Amino acid sequence: MKAARKCAYCGAGSNLTNEHVFPECFRKTFEAITAAKTPTGDKAIPSALEIHDVCARCNNGPLSKLDTYLCAINLEYFSKIAHAGDHVRFRYDVDLLFRMVLKIGYNVARARKWPLEEWRTAAPYIMGKTSCPVGFRLFLQLLIPTPVWKTTLPFSPGTTEIPPLPMRVNVADVTGLRGISLECALSVWSYRFSVLCEDMRFPRRIRSSSASKWLRRAKGACELDNRGIAQIYASSVDVLEDAKDSPTFAKQLTLARELKASMESKNRSRKNISSQL
Repeated sequence: MKAARKCAYCGAGSNLTNEHVFPECFRKTFEAITAAKTPTGDKAIPSALEIHDVCARCNNGPLSKLDTYLCAINLEYFSKIAHAGDHVRFRYDVDLLFRMVLKIGYNVARARKWPLEEWRTAAPYIMGKTSCPVGFRLFLQLLIPTPVWKTTLPFSPGTTEIPPLPMRVNVADVTGLRGISLECALSVWSYRFSVLCEDMRFPRRIRSSSASKWLRRAKGACELDNRGIAQIYASSVDVLEDAKDSPTFAKQLTLARELKASMESKNRSRKNISSQL
């Protein structure tokens, strides 16, 4: 028999609601085209992704507070695309920010059926019931747009650069980083937040060495701590360079571009028909 569905955060088995994978209040600030995982493969859809495994109490309580925080800092910081030479004095509430990043990562992990062990460990913290689990670290890196001359992707006439996506979540292969059990990145426009989870079964020197190795690759990344303020400089990493080793991203970007072109073509046809009536 199929197991009964329960809330992914508190375990309640009743009054489950639709949880937006990406917070609805943020999604309203851009035209949503997202990649959905279907039995026949990834498919771009012109709407927000939802999952039906969060109870109303969690959804309308602690999780709603995290959505509100994302929308507030989106207006202050995320809505401005960073370019080479830019710098930002980033003020943040480390608890709300970290929980928000983890919440979106956990939502995507469930939607895309990724391994959930580390996310479930963090679920009580996301809900605000416990302190941050030992081993979890949060970093921020500013991505810059890709100039069109650096890519063979098609683009509209007059386009000079390809900006970062409104929101993207990906996990990386950490097999080459001993003592690191998870690397997940949440990109919101230029702001790329990376979560590293250290495997505490490894000696500290091994974990520290692997984290340092990762940080050298993440050009311009800065660890966010309890001070609540950080001076972040735009990295030399552009959006397509960041995604060059991700065939999934390239495929999803192609699907999104094809769907957008199809939608624009249909809109033009409707306008032409309307003008002839």
